[in-house]
Amino acid sequence: MGIKENLNAKFALAAMLCLNAFSAVAATGEKMELVPSVWVGWMRGNMNVQGQEAKVVRASDDYFGDLDYGFSAELVLRNQQMVLLGLVDYIETISSEVKVGNEKGTLDSSEIVGCIALGYPLGSGKSTVDFLIGLQTLRLDNDLKLAGGDAYSDGPTVYDVMWMLRIKQELFSNFYLNVPLAIGGTYLSDSEFVYDAGVQLLYQVNGKIDVRAGYRITGYDFSEDADSTDFYQQGYTLGVGIIF
Repeated sequence: MGIKENLNAKFALAAMLCLNAFSAVAATGEKMELVPSVWVGWMRGNMNVQGQEAKVVRASDDYFGDLDYGFSAELVLRNQQMVLLGLVDYIETISSEVKVGNEKGTLDSSEIVGCIALGYPLGSGKSTVDFLIGLQTLRLDNDLKLAGGDAYSDGPTVYDVMWMLRIKQELFSNFYLNVPLAIGGTYLSDSEFVYDAGVQLLYQVNGKIDVRAGYRITGYDFSEDADSTDFYQQGYTLGVGIIF
C-alpha cells in the first residue's frame, strides 16, 4: 500500500474516530460551536496541469475583478479535556489568467478542503488556547485552456497531517482577537508544506452569537509524478459563530 492509500485509509479511520468522539462530547451537553463564513480572495503561484506548468498572474488591473469567492464552515466541540474540530472549505470556480512558458491561457480551478482534528484545550474561560493534530485533504479540479487552443485538465487529491494552534484572546469587553494557525506536510503527508493562518476581530453579540471579520492566507506545495504545484490563496473573511 502506497503513501496515498495509507493516508486515505487513515483519513477514513480518523473520521470515524472523530465522529465517535463528537457524539460522546455532544452527549455530555458540552459546548458546541458552528461557524459558517465567506472568503473573498485571490490565488497566486504555479499550478501543474497534466505536465503543463501554469503560472498564475494578476487577472486584471481591476482589484475587485481579481477576487474569487468561497465558503467555509467549521464545527467545534469542547469540554475541559478535549477539543474536536471539523472544517470544510469550498470554492466553486477560481478563474485565473496564466502563462505556460510564453503562451497565455486561462485556468479554472474548483477546490474543496476537509479537515478533522482533535486536541487539548490549554486555556479556559473567556480566553482560550487549543492545540490540535488532524488530517486534511485537498481536492482540486483544474481546467487549463491555452490561447493556441490546447486544453488540459486534472484533479489531484492530497492528504496531509496538520498541527494546529488556535488562540482566542479577550481584548476588552465583548471584543476578542481570534488567531487560527496550522502547518503540515512532509511527515506522513503528500505535500511538502501546507500552511493556513488567519487573524480575526470577533465581537460577542450575546452568549450565543458572535460576528467575526479578518484576513486569511493558505498555501500548498506538493508534487505528483515529478510535476510540482506551489500556490497560495489570501483574502478577507466574514463569519458568524453560533453556540449551541
